[in-house]
Amino acid sequence: MKNRLLAATLLALVPMALAPIALAPITGAKPRSSVDLGALVAELKRSRDEAEPKLLAELGALRTREAALALVELYDTTFGSIYMRREAVKALGSFDGVADAEQAALQKLSDVATAGEEPELRDMALATLGNCNHLGKHFLKAIVESAAEDDVRARAMERVVRMADGGDHEFFQRVFDAPIADKAADKDQDKDRGKGKGKKDKDAQPERKVHSVKSIRELAFEQLAQGLDLPRLYAQAREKERDNVTELWGLRRLALLEIERRKDKGLRDLAETIYGDQTERDSVRVEAIRILVEADGAKIAATLLEDGRGNVDVMPELLRQALGDHLAALRDEATDKKLVKQVGKGKLHEQRFVLRALRGYRDEKLLKALAKEVLDATKKPPPKGNDPEYNATRDLVLATLATLGGSLSKVIEPELETVVGACKDQAIVAGALDALTELRKGDLVWTKRLIGLAASPQVEVRNAALLQLGRTGDRAHAKVLAAAVSSSDWSTRFAALDGLVALRARDGIGAIVEQMQKESGLMLVRFADALWRLCGKPFRTSAPARKAWWDKEGAGFEPISLAEVARLEAEEEMRRLKQTTKSARFFGIRIVSKRVIFILDVSGSMSETLRSEYTGKQGTPRIDVAKSELAACIDALEPESLFNIVVFSSDVDTWLDGVAQSSGGDRAQAKQFVAALGAGGGTNLYDSLRTAFADPDVDTIFVLSDGEPSVGEVTDPELIRARVAEWNAHRRIVIHTIGVGGTFQVLEWLAADSGGSHRKFQ
Repeated sequence: MKNRLLAATLLALVPMALAPIALAPITGAKPRSSVDLGALVAELKRSRDEAEPKLLAELGALRTREAALALVELYDTTFGSIYMRREAVKALGSFDGVADAEQAALQKLSDVATAGEEPELRDMALATLGNCNHLGKHFLKAIVESAAEDDVRARAMERVVRMADGGDHEFFQRVFDAPIADKAADKDQDKDRGKGKGKKDKDAQPERKVHSVKSIRELAFEQLAQGLDLPRLYAQAREKERDNVTELWGLRRLALLEIERRKDKGLRDLAETIYGDQTERDSVRVEAIRILVEADGAKIAATLLEDGRGNVDVMPELLRQALGDHLAALRDEATDKKLVKQVGKGKLHEQRFVLRALRGYRDEKLLKALAKEVLDATKKPPPKGNDPEYNATRDLVLATLATLGGSLSKVIEPELETVVGACKDQAIVAGALDALTELRKGDLVWTKRLIGLAASPQVEVRNAALLQLGRTGDRAHAKVLAAAVSSSDWSTRFAALDGLVALRARDGIGAIVEQMQKESGLMLVRFADALWRLCGKPFRTSAPARKAWWDKEGAGFEPISLAEVARLEAEEEMRRLKQTTKSARFFGIRIVSKRVIFILDVSGSMSETLRSEYTGKQGTPRIDVAKSELAACIDALEPESLFNIVVFSSDVDTWLDGVAQSSGGDRAQAKQFVAALGAGGGTNLYDSLRTAFADPDVDTIFVLSDGEPSVGEVTDPELIRARVAEWNAHRRIVIHTIGVGGTFQVLEWLAADSGGSHRKFQ
């Protein structure tokens, strides 16, 4: 029902866009006979997903209405694989400009883009419309102004922008003004209902509501900004949110950048006002302080220093880091002297700031003092349980190590060597090891030390050493890495695997093939990917096929070139898409792992509703949508998958103490746990992530949340990001995130930093 209503909406929108365009037949292509059409369609229906994809291209080349309709039918009724349906989508683009065929072909592309289940097909449909120079832009505009999913509309808008010309101003203005129009329309509708007007037939289909999308408005504003006068730009840069829903901070930032582009004299005063506004969004204040630094140079250094050491409740970490980076770039002599005097003084956040501001400062006496501070701070063993005070101190030690590693000074090596040999905190040892490797590149003595550390019982140390050996480019280390490929710890196997791929040595391929026979889930995929990058053989995740090939041909085999790898990348993706089986997904994100933890926000705000799809209808509570999606995902997990569920509000709870195998009984119990969840309390994101990372088996984490962190050991988003990056530096867990009900940068950061995906729902 949802897809049919959306298609009807698009059909209503598109003819209006097409009205002023005179359609002309395309010349130069000779149509093939109806016999050829019949033969092509018959062969495609007979072979189905085993058909040659070039047959679909030939069908598109006919450029007749009959061929277009045949492609639509084949897509709907014949193909089961993503690959063949994607090829059909590509072929539909051939009918752009064909007078009696393009409407049907491009409408089908719009339907796939807005209502297709697989993201690969939606992406291809949008890309194909973006390549249709005759009417593609008009269909993309219709999608932007339709009730399709937000991310689809946003990607369609991106393609409209790429194709934009002078005739699109009215469209961009309409899109930018849409929220005002929506609110006015809602107000009028409510007034009419109160007067008994506007009543609809009870059997009529409900009207789909088109919601404003922040990213779409910002793209429209970017197109309009160059034509706006300065008073309007200044007004936009100052306009603040009037409610908790409308997000204008992105528009303020864009207006600020456009004023900067015009080099207007009032920019500095505006930037100063924005920077001084503690209620302003952090990213806008970061832009404002950049403008002030460019305008004032070293004259502003004293202000940066004072503000950077300010109260932690007033100065968010993202802005504090920006201040430190600007001071480091300025390298003002007078300010540097003040910074040096403040090293080791004040609260921990002040000390971190000073260290960041001193990055790149060359003073051996200072560096020696910092190295000694690290050594003194690491003499005591870490606490057995979680200790917030110790965690904050460790942040400072790691920040110091980052400063020392970037100094390239040899004088601090003895202290760092002692830390590596004596410290009991794995994360600090790994940080010292990374810093030493920066300082001792090409040092054979240090390389031998790395080889020894690659067998360390401490997982963080072991993994750091293996990663560094792989980065040396010396194939002599292949045997050490090959030995680690069979480690009992999955993160160590992954580190060794990455190193062997980086070295591209023949030694080690056999070890990868042997260990692949024992892998499953995400690690099986990673091993298969490593062998593909080294060997280029199309065996995918078939471990027995890899083994048979290696036993037969391995004796004289050498890794393929990087150029050959690049050529094969597209082919490998095609092979994946040819599979007809559907994998488990959580909010549209494919689950490859068999060791996964789902982190679910059950704070009080999760009882609020998502936007309704229909005018006058109530939206579904966020918690209900999350529970329904997770229950369906649990059902779709493969039987051998290991999974757990972590839920958080003010506190954190788990379904199990460790990941469980998704047998029938486990899944039933997990769904009962999910069904019983309710919403209440604050948003303790940090502690939920710490709980998930404490599980040594997890390799993939899904996080769903609807609000900024408000309780827990750490609530500053940038500090949460830094802590997770610290935990994940040598484990490399993939984190996928889903934001519901708002725009939360911390979720986007977590996904981007770990190579995961991020989705938003309103």
